[in-house]
Amino acid sequence: MENVFDVVIIGGGPVGLRVALSLGRAKLRVLVLEAKSRVGYPNHCSGLVPIEFINIGEVKDNLILNYIKGSAVYSFKENSFLFKRDIPYAAVIDRTNFDIYTEKLAKSASAKIIYNAYVKEIKKEGKNTLVRLNSGDEYFARVLVVATGAANAIQSKIGVELKSETIYTVQVDGEVSLEDYEVAYIYMNNRIATDWFAWIIPTKDGFVRIGLGTSKGENILKKLDELFSEWSLLKHARIVSKPVVWSIPIGIPKRIVFDNILFVGDSARQVKPFSGGGLLTGFIGADDLSKAVLKAFNGPDESFYKALSSYESNVKEKLYKEFGRELFLRDIYKTLSDESKDKILRSINKDKVVDVLLKFGMMDKPSITGLKLLKEMPLMLFLYLKDKLSV
Repeated sequence: MENVFDVVIIGGGPVGLRVALSLGRAKLRVLVLEAKSRVGYPNHCSGLVPIEFINIGEVKDNLILNYIKGSAVYSFKENSFLFKRDIPYAAVIDRTNFDIYTEKLAKSASAKIIYNAYVKEIKKEGKNTLVRLNSGDEYFARVLVVATGAANAIQSKIGVELKSETIYTVQVDGEVSLEDYEVAYIYMNNRIATDWFAWIIPTKDGFVRIGLGTSKGENILKKLDELFSEWSLLKHARIVSKPVVWSIPIGIPKRIVFDNILFVGDSARQVKPFSGGGLLTGFIGADDLSKAVLKAFNGPDESFYKALSSYESNVKEKLYKEFGRELFLRDIYKTLSDESKDKILRSINKDKVVDVLLKFGMMDKPSITGLKLLKEMPLMLFLYLKDKLSV
């Protein structure tokens, strides 16, 4: 039957397309339902990815806009700490064209993609799951994959809830004069970027991505205006795009597998709680999900659901254990006042901090680096406990 598929994926973002690509290459019958009319627009990402993502994500050279070798962290008083090494630790990619490229790969693997596909109903029918669209079209899936990002609409349709903290983000493209375009710039000002931070990510030829995150969703465009007014690096910046707003879900869900329905990527909260990065972790989740699905289809029918559930246990070990440590570091960051963060930046022993960063990296497992830095900076722990008690 034309409307019966081995796997139906709701969401045509990079993580959903990664699943479609992997399972399509394995000769499963795959359908992707994408709510938008095209993938990649608008760009909901800074595009900053760990260097290892280049190989994992099959990123072509022409999609790499810049390499990042360090970071400059600014307090609200603009005291700063700069770290830079000789080789890149991250890359800035063209997210829109990366999504389009991944879409082409998925199509080349025979995955079918339907656009403007709004899901109206999801219900179990025997061994399959029925997905009914607003258009009235119906599709049946032996396995249903939810890859809809931070949106929670699908959760309510299947009667589950994956709780999380939400970070609201806004970003524009701009042109800024900087001393170093191989460094990512971070600005800590809790009044503007509440419980998060602001950023300048150099892309190429003097252009940058400028954005902020906040736990408070109201007046976010006003906060962006305040960022440009208060961060001296942006005083003479030129904005060249409209602002794009999106959200980042932070947390560790209790479950991401519900019989034959599997969540992945941001939908499964596979996002680094300390940085908000989700491409590498989402692809790790996508690849583990694909392995579990193939194991289910290639095994005996009676072990089908057990094979699918192996995805959840594998991801808990690979991702969520690290996320738990990052949530502790996030609590430290959220608890410290702007004054305490400024004091820490002014008192940093640069040699010791640089040594830790060189040994343990910055993006792949920030909890290891963060805990090592905590050991080298007792003032941070002291101020954290002090601010914690004063809350």
